[in-house]
Amino acid sequence: MAMWARQRARHRRRAAAAVLAACGSALAVLGWLVVRQRPWPGGWPAWWLPALACALGATALVVRPLDDPDRWARGAEGERATAELLEVLSRRRWAVFHDVGLPGSRANVDHLVIGPTGAWVVDTKSYRARLRVRRRSVMAGTAELPTGPVRYEAEQVADLLGCPVRALVAVHGQGLPARGRVRDGVRIVPAHRLVRQLRRGRWLRRRLSRRDVRRLAGDALRRLGPASPR
Repeated sequence: MAMWARQRARHRRRAAAAVLAACGSALAVLGWLVVRQRPWPGGWPAWWLPALACALGATALVVRPLDDPDRWARGAEGERATAELLEVLSRRRWAVFHDVGLPGSRANVDHLVIGPTGAWVVDTKSYRARLRVRRRSVMAGTAELPTGPVRYEAEQVADLLGCPVRALVAVHGQGLPARGRVRDGVRIVPAHRLVRQLRRGRWLRRRLSRRDVRRLAGDALRRLGPASPR
């Protein structure tokens, strides 16, 4: 939400600058048209007016806002929604952390979940566009849903905790099949199926005991950056 506030302020500044530059360009063109009908007082050359109009028009194109600051707000709301879904996990058997920082990196983990089925890094994605599933990818509009960042985060957390860590992407949006998709070792699931996916390992031969969960949770608090524990 802090990033959304900064991006929104930047968006407004760029929009105001673009409007001012466009208005200046229009006034310069108007002045040039007037000068063509009536000589410039004092015989000054009028060639600089179209040049000014071109310069201001180019400035308006350069500074116009291209980003969507509201995507940060949608991302924050998606992370909150995912956190609410994770509330159903028993606190006696599961440890859940939100917004975990990676030491020495600007990356952060949306959600770190440690429980009987192991350690999981969960990334939240929120999309307004309907998702389209292809053979090896998931598309949101014309953009492909990325899995590289969450895979990298899972690898970093695994190195810090000294245990295997699996990566998941929880998607808030329409169009993704209930079973999700697997891409580059990362499972992509609809957000409402997230908890079911985390619990699916209940029949694994080797499961983490409560002592193991507490130990890994303590390691996460000591070795990872500031987080918002549940």
